[in-house]
Amino acid sequence: MTISTVQTNLRVVERKTSEGIVPLPEAELVVSAGRGMKGPENWAIIEDLAVALGATTACSRPVADSGWRPHHEHVGQTGVAIRPNLYIAAGISGAIQHLAGVNNSKVIVVINKDPEAPFFKAADYGVVGDLFDIVPKLTAAIKRFKHI
Repeated sequence: MTISTVQTNLRVVERKTSEGIVPLPEAELVVSAGRGMKGPENWAIIEDLAVALGATTACSRPVADSGWRPHHEHVGQTGVAIRPNLYIAAGISGAIQHLAGVNNSKVIVVINKDPEAPFFKAADYGVVGDLFDIVPKLTAAIKRFKHI
């Protein structure tokens, strides 16, 4: 038996590995937010909830278009279509274009202060209230439950 070696011009220039966050299309748990966040400076409460749940973050198109979040987090008709087990949407009205990207989620939870927000029609669970009050309380409850 003869084994030969083949020479190539292939060389590894850089090696990157993902750490921590599951890519959005593969995520089973997603916490998303929209213009109800009022600005990128408030995004920490969404990240805190995502960390407590072990979730990936996402956003609506206006949030990505405004530069508050990176475009790869935009879910919807013109963004990423996802199918998580749990999708939590805070401060997102639920325009049809957004729903097109999340309607295959197993469970949708909507947090919005507008009881007439279209997203409530697609939600499995809805919380009418100010996300700046609700999200930190939800995060604290999850941390207590998980003993974090």
